[in-house]
Amino acid sequence: MRRIMMPWLLGAGVALLSGCASQATEQTAAERFDCTALNQAITSAETGFEDIKGRLETTDLTRTWQTDTQAFHDACVITSARRPDHYLCFGPLATDDPRGALVAGGEALGQCLGESWQSERTAPDRLAFTRQGREPVVVLESFLNDRGRRMGTLGVYQNAADAAPRPGEE
Repeated sequence: MRRIMMPWLLGAGVALLSGCASQATEQTAAERFDCTALNQAITSAETGFEDIKGRLETTDLTRTWQTDTQAFHDACVITSARRPDHYLCFGPLATDDPRGALVAGGEALGQCLGESWQSERTAPDRLAFTRQGREPVVVLESFLNDRGRRMGTLGVYQNAADAAPRPGEE
């Protein structure tokens, strides 16, 4: 019985390791972001996201609306807490170089947004995308979660003042 188990365990280990390796490969813009959903969120910012807001959930600290407009990892909501209503998504920024996750994510986001958008690093782990003389602002941030995984947030804000880092967030 022991002889039969060992090859199976070895095969399972190889399959597990190869699965982990394939998750860390570089992604294209279309694989990282749903560009159509992102453009819908950007357009919706002009109306305070009213046309993409779903069910409202209220707590003592926040108001959050569910949305079917999912631009990043199907983990997007419209929220209002310390800032006015804004579109916010969370998810992993998979890349072979964890330190370059923001750069790789920013390049993919730039492809999604198009040539009229310009990016600026506004903090070490934060890129803001703007169009000259036009609102809204798109922000991509990178951070390590409690498990050491490189994660990202994608935000669409109605204007530059709302998108600016708050004291203590830099």
